[in-house]
Amino acid sequence: MSPYRESRMRATRSANLIARLLPLLAFPIRAMAAPAAPPTSSAAGGTIAGTGMEVALLLAMLLAIVVGIKLYDLKRRREAEVLSLQSLVSEALLLEPSLTRLPIAAFARGSLWRHSSVVVAVTGPVPTPEVRDAVMRLVERELSRRQPGAGRGSVGGRPADGQARGLSP
Repeated sequence: MSPYRESRMRATRSANLIARLLPLLAFPIRAMAAPAAPPTSSAAGGTIAGTGMEVALLLAMLLAIVVGIKLYDLKRRREAEVLSLQSLVSEALLLEPSLTRLPIAAFARGSLWRHSSVVVAVTGPVPTPEVRDAVMRLVERELSRRQPGAGRGSVGGRPADGQARGLSP
């Protein structure tokens, strides 16, 4: 199943859950509209405080729903960006004539936060270190075309030099 379809299915499930919870938001309003005994002077202050608490609770629930929706949208957009980078690198590797017979794959992952970097891992066997360098140059060129600040990072906590790139000769 495609990631886009999974994302749409999750959105539909979330929307259905929220739709089931919406009547609960209307319950305090119905309770306030119900006729009650006329308040005495000592109970009037309690009724106003109770109404204020109900309104505050309603606003808190609404705020929680809005924040949840915003976080879900942020996650969805970030996943789309990561998948776009992964497909960009994979397509470049597939279109390079000298690399078409090599089983080289690119995997991308990133966190929810926009300011964090996306990690693109390139794996697969290559015949020589020169081919490994050519693959890494191609990947860097494609990433820098999309993200101008992209550069070579580290693999496994070590500097990304010829021995630690994830491609084995």
